[in-house]
Amino acid sequence: MAALEVYEVDADYIRALQEAGLRDLTVKQLIALKNYEIDAAYVKALMDLGLTDLTVKQLIALNNYEVDAEEIVALREAGFTDLTVEQLIALKNYEVDADYVRALRKAGFTDLTVKQLISLKTYEVDADDIRARRAAGFTDLTVEQLISLKEHGE
Repeated sequence: MAALEVYEVDADYIRALQEAGLRDLTVKQLIALKNYEIDAAYVKALMDLGLTDLTVKQLIALNNYEVDAEEIVALREAGFTDLTVEQLIALKNYEVDADYVRALRKAGFTDLTVKQLISLKTYEVDADDIRARRAAGFTDLTVEQLISLKEHGE
């Protein structure tokens, strides 16, 4: 228990995590959560969204990439209701947010995968690009074709 004191893990912190749904944590896990400044409110917010089986490593990863409950809700409202932790982190890492998803959907791309969203964002293809291509008569372009056109400056 001396290790817990060194890392300022006290009974209140442990109790709050337990009340948020994290139980049976090891000393090492408690210290890791504290070191990464993960509090009970963050854990509870994710659990309230149904993310109840998160590991300590996943919690730390989500926190490190600043993925929060608000963003998850926004992505769900934009149509991505069953994202994995890895997908949430990838979307955040590539700065794909719910507004970008909604804009692409409004422009006609309604069935995009996470990988396609990331590719479009990486090549800076946005809803304006899609609308411009459609206005020019290119109504059936694929994600790959849009990226190729953007890559070649067309």
